[in-house]
Amino acid sequence: MSPKLQVSSIDSYIDKKVMIKVIDCAANTNVSIHASTYDEEHKKFSSYATFIANDDGVVDVSSQKPVEGTYDKADPFGLFWSMDYTDSKWGDYYQKSSSDKVSITLVLKVNEEEKDTVTIYRHFYMEGVVKETVQHHQLKGTLFHPEEQGSYPAVLVLSGSDGGMQEHAAALLASKGYTALALVYFGMEGVPKDLEEIPLEYFQEATRWLKHHEYVNGDIHVIGYSRGGELALLLGATFDDYQSIIAGVPSAYITPGMKNGIFAPITSWVFHQEALPAIKFKYPLSMMFSSIKNWLIKKPISFSAIWEKTLKNQEKTAESRISVENIHAPIMFISGGDDQLWPSNRYVNMMEKTRKNLKEPYQDRYLYYENAGHFLSFPYSFVNLPTNVFMQVGGGMTMTFGGTKEANADAAKDSWDKILEFLAENDRE
Repeated sequence: MSPKLQVSSIDSYIDKKVMIKVIDCAANTNVSIHASTYDEEHKKFSSYATFIANDDGVVDVSSQKPVEGTYDKADPFGLFWSMDYTDSKWGDYYQKSSSDKVSITLVLKVNEEEKDTVTIYRHFYMEGVVKETVQHHQLKGTLFHPEEQGSYPAVLVLSGSDGGMQEHAAALLASKGYTALALVYFGMEGVPKDLEEIPLEYFQEATRWLKHHEYVNGDIHVIGYSRGGELALLLGATFDDYQSIIAGVPSAYITPGMKNGIFAPITSWVFHQEALPAIKFKYPLSMMFSSIKNWLIKKPISFSAIWEKTLKNQEKTAESRISVENIHAPIMFISGGDDQLWPSNRYVNMMEKTRKNLKEPYQDRYLYYENAGHFLSFPYSFVNLPTNVFMQVGGGMTMTFGGTKEANADAAKDSWDKILEFLAENDRE
C-alpha cells in the first residue's frame, strides 16, 4: 500500500476544523505534508510540516506535533495559518476580501517523493445564502442573507484603510444566520478614491436602508477593523442606531485621512458638511532616521514611534477624541499588545476606563491579546487563512504590523468565537 492523505471534508466553511490524516505509512517513518494557496493578487503562499508515523502507520495532524515545519505545536490549523509568501524574505500580506472560496492544495511526500495530492475548498458561504449587489441611491456594497424567508438581525461590515469591502466577512456572517452588508465607502468605482471627506450621513443612510430591509428584524450591529473600528465607534457616538458595536484594533481618536494609501494632512470624516477634527501627527526625527536606515538595510519598518510623540499633549488631542461615553450600546473592543501600526492596547485601555465610569455601564467586552499585532481578528483575519505580520508597500519597503503568525492565529480563533457569542448575546429575541 502507498501512503495517502485522508481529509475529513473536501468542502467546508472557512472557520471549521478540517481533520487531516496520513494513512498506510510504514511505521515510524517521516512523512511531510505541504500546503499551498494563492491570494487575490496571485501570490503563492505555502507551508509544510514533517511528522513521524505511529506504529499503525498513521499521522493525525490535529493531535501530533511536527518534528519540523513552518509551525511547531500540535495544531489542526497549523498548516493553514503558517503559510507564507515564499518570494520575499519577510513574507507579505495575504490579500483576501471577496467571497469566493479558497482552494488549498495538500501534497504528501515521503523521502521527498510525492505520494498523494488533495485539494480542499474552504467556503465563506454555500447553499442557503443569497448574495446581492447593492446600488441604492449613493450606497454601494454587497448584501448576503439567508435564503429562507424571514427577519434576521443585521450586521454592517466596514472596511479599513485599504478601502473596498469585506465581502468574505459578510458572507460568513450570513452563513451564521445574519443579514450582512459589506459596505464600500472609498477605494472603488462609484465612491471616493481616497479616505478623504467621507460624510457620516452615508453610513446613516446605509444603516436606515439595512434596518428596513425585508430580511432584517430591525436590529443592526456594526463591525469595523482598524480605521473601520475607528469609524464604528464614531458612528455609535453620533447615531443611536446600533444594537452593538464591535471595534477591532480601533483608534480612540479621529485619525487624519489618507492619500494613495498613506496618512495625509486631510480630513477623513465630515458631518453636516463640517470636517471632524483629527489628531495632528508629530514625526520624531529618530523615527525618520530609523525608517531610512531600515529601508536601506531591507528591515521592516514600524509606525509605532509616531504615536508616543503625537499623543504626548493630551490637551491638543482632546478635540479629536471619539466620545465613546455617548455610545448607548454594548461594545466589544479587540486589541493587540504588539500592534506596530498604532497603540490599540493603549487606546482600548483608555476607552475602557471611560466606559466603566458611566453611571449605567453597558455589558462591554474587552479582548486584549498581548502577543498579537495589528492583524489579529475577524473581519481581517481568519484562523484557516495565512496570518499577516508583514506587508510589502512598494519601493523595496516592508512594514511590520506586529505580533507573530502563531500569536495572531491564536487571537483570530479565540476572538471569532467570542464575536459570535457577543452578537448572539445582543440579539433581541
